[in-house]
Amino acid sequence: MNNDRGNRATWMKVLLLASMGMAFQSHAQTQGFRMGLALDPNVSWMNSRDFEHTTDGGRAHFGYQFMADILFAETYAIGTGVNVFRTGSTVEYWEPSTDSTLSRVSRSFNNQYVELPVTFKLRTKEIGYTTYYGKFGGGLGLNTRREAEEVRYVGFERSGDTWAPVEDAVVPAPDLISGDFASLFRASMIVGLGFERRIAGTTALMVGFTYNNSLFSTHKDQTVVKEDVSGVPRFGGDGPLTTEMLGHDSFLAMTVGVVF
Repeated sequence: MNNDRGNRATWMKVLLLASMGMAFQSHAQTQGFRMGLALDPNVSWMNSRDFEHTTDGGRAHFGYQFMADILFAETYAIGTGVNVFRTGSTVEYWEPSTDSTLSRVSRSFNNQYVELPVTFKLRTKEIGYTTYYGKFGGGLGLNTRREAEEVRYVGFERSGDTWAPVEDAVVPAPDLISGDFASLFRASMIVGLGFERRIAGTTALMVGFTYNNSLFSTHKDQTVVKEDVSGVPRFGGDGPLTTEMLGHDSFLAMTVGVVF
């Protein structure tokens, strides 16, 4: 009788250790790292937050990224990596050029950033070789290229106390400029969704869409003249009414890559 009890106790210990080992192995398999490379074509645009300068529509750009997912469970992870992308659009505004002239400026931005994203990633379990995901988080980018094409011409002149538009203003050809007119750092909100299609083993093809929106103004130390509803500069007793240019950029990117 004592031998039977001892045998049962021994088998219970073996089964307990085996189940613990299987649970540990299953838990370990859901944790770890996944890395990948991807191409990121995007459509970017700029928005006016001061409502005194205007912007045009979207513009196509190109980017790429290195991706890394830190898996905490089968269905969620922390996503990070290095994202290199370009944004830009055209803005138009009035700017005081001298005490007696106003210039009309059309500036087409081409900014390049290197961004470190950190997102919380929710994943489904594999459904027929496919895993779907959604992500939300933020990023911090460094502006590595500040370049723009600019057209600038005198559009208003002052004669005494009166400001009047310049007749037959000479509009020059676009000029490529570079300078300290865009912020060095870019904080962003990131939202995305997509899927991974397993090819072989842990290798999978990934396709996704990501919305990336800057949280602070893209422009730096830029003064613009306030406009009326028809786009004509507004003047006060001391001259044109001015304000600081405020606006941010956003883009929608399609990500196509391979994860391992």
